[in-house]
Amino acid sequence: MQKAGAELKTLAAKFEQTDHDFVLEEAEVSNGRLFLRLPGRIRFEHLSPAPRVLLIRDERVRLYNATSNQLMEFERGKGGNGADLLIGFGSGNDKIGENYDASLVEETDEAVVLKLLPKPGSAASMFAFLELTISKKTWTPIRSAFYEHNRDHTVILFQNTIINGVLPNGAFELDLPSNVEIIRN
Repeated sequence: MQKAGAELKTLAAKFEQTDHDFVLEEAEVSNGRLFLRLPGRIRFEHLSPAPRVLLIRDERVRLYNATSNQLMEFERGKGGNGADLLIGFGSGNDKIGENYDASLVEETDEAVVLKLLPKPGSAASMFAFLELTISKKTWTPIRSAFYEHNRDHTVILFQNTIINGVLPNGAFELDLPSNVEIIRN
């Protein structure tokens, strides 16, 4: 996993994200695409049902919500939840142990499932635990699950992953309407 992470330069994938609300007993499913260029560039774009984009360029985070026509901007590690949405992708894999205690849940011919318990005081401690299903073919996540203390959880399935391919021009730019409201933290 560390060797594959060190060799990863770009990644493109489609995703399906399901947010489960424990109290309301509801689930919201969204679909989108992910672009990653290491180091420091991520585009996590929800296409449906409500368009929104999380864009990280170096240490600058931009979150655009098309429905509200708002753009939130902040420095990485400030104004956000501090957790790494894309844990398991890239060269930071060797640092998982700094914030998590990892254990093997299951291993098959195709994948390994890891349970990550956030260490007390780490930025990830907002979660009760995370579960990563890692493809043995690519050594990247095919499923990431984030379980909160209140029993809400989010599951992201990654599909059609292309590693070290050519990314679209402008993948790490935002084409914003002229009347967008900008909120800076």
